[in-house]
Amino acid sequence: MKALNDGWTRFKVKVGADLQDDIRRCSLIRKMIGPDNVLMIDANQRWDVAEAIEWVSRLAEFKPLWIEEPTSPDDILGHAAIAKALAPLGIGVATGEQCHNRVMFKQLLQASALQFVQIDSCRLGSVNENLSVLLLAHKFGGKESNKLKK
Repeated sequence: MKALNDGWTRFKVKVGADLQDDIRRCSLIRKMIGPDNVLMIDANQRWDVAEAIEWVSRLAEFKPLWIEEPTSPDDILGHAAIAKALAPLGIGVATGEQCHNRVMFKQLLQASALQFVQIDSCRLGSVNENLSVLLLAHKFGGKESNKLKK
């Protein structure tokens, strides 16, 4: 409740170890934060593609904005399949923290494999590479995520 009282509006939950526990925790958090605040879920690459789609579909009732890192970070077509399956549920895919260059981001964006671009600026290694990814995201309609936004 302190975070809510301090003005935070975005909340992220780690998921993927136990579905029933994820349902319980997402339910509790959604009740605490209400319908007007943003819930995001993060799987830290725990699932294969089919498992990601099934698991996140079960969590859709809690209205997460995105699933972060649902599968292996270099599985571009897998991310595309997940994004396509979750789009009707209103859930986007956020990934990119493990991407090491603009080419991977370009391929993810071309394949409509993510809706939220997450840059690790140190991993990309230069200001120019970071700017390239931001420009690509803008061109393809992806959003750059800011997880620290209140």
